[in-house]
Amino acid sequence: MGKIGITYNYWAPNWTESLEEYQSRIERAAAIGFDLMSFAQDIPLLFSRDQQQQLLDTAKKHGVKLNYMGGLLPDQDLNSDSEEDRRRGIEHLQNVAKKLSEMQEGADLCGALTGVMRQGLGGRDKQRCWEHCVEGMKEAIKAAEDHGVTFHIEVLNRFEHFLINTCEEALRFLEEVGSPSLKMLLDTYHMNIEEDSLGEAIVKAGDHLGVFHIGENNRRPPGRGHIPWDEVVSALKKIDFDRDTVMEPIVHPGGGVGAVLAVWRDMTDGRDLDEAAREGLEFYRRKLAAA
Repeated sequence: MGKIGITYNYWAPNWTESLEEYQSRIERAAAIGFDLMSFAQDIPLLFSRDQQQQLLDTAKKHGVKLNYMGGLLPDQDLNSDSEEDRRRGIEHLQNVAKKLSEMQEGADLCGALTGVMRQGLGGRDKQRCWEHCVEGMKEAIKAAEDHGVTFHIEVLNRFEHFLINTCEEALRFLEEVGSPSLKMLLDTYHMNIEEDSLGEAIVKAGDHLGVFHIGENNRRPPGRGHIPWDEVVSALKKIDFDRDTVMEPIVHPGGGVGAVLAVWRDMTDGRDLDEAAREGLEFYRRKLAAA
């Protein structure tokens, strides 16, 4: 098993924070017991080289690896019928790959890399959108290959995007793009909505599973919902999954995160956030140990 981390926005419903706040969250994550933190693509795109280095130094000091979450804006949509929008999306992904390679070696970019969050078909033909996206990704992934970066396509539920909702669809997409620098990211929250069997989907993903997200059906930390964790960890063991896992609790209403990910009520139950995360991490590690 690889490292187990947590997303940087667990502590507040904002997409961006100050460098000092990011450093503080790395320290908190390490104190809880995590050895990885997942940050947004804003770090390589908006931070200066000096700020990036300060963040990397803090992570190294606390033994925390960093990976990154990416996304596309409406005018960067790889599914769009607008050639200009698709071109901007390709150039965005190429730029992120280049910036990540300048920041750290062998970086992982994960997330909604195939489309704009909370976007429906809007009367378009899904097959045409699929073809646009495959064509665009074939071009964008060359930058990842050239710069030693791996893209991880997150399989999202139907309410967050329309293109890739299941492991089977992700496998088809990876096959059509055909790059060793492209993997899939499965997330137990999304799988709970879309997959007939979480365990079977994990086994089907096999070596194509590059990063794994864990969270309950209600997006709380593991252990406070109804995800079949014994089935999940048994499947991970079956495929000898040894790559990184990220806990992704989304618990705060409001703010940019809450608005995009549809959090309309306080999901913290007034609990201490660090203690809730520690409890979830210990729960998941016990499941892994017993598998």
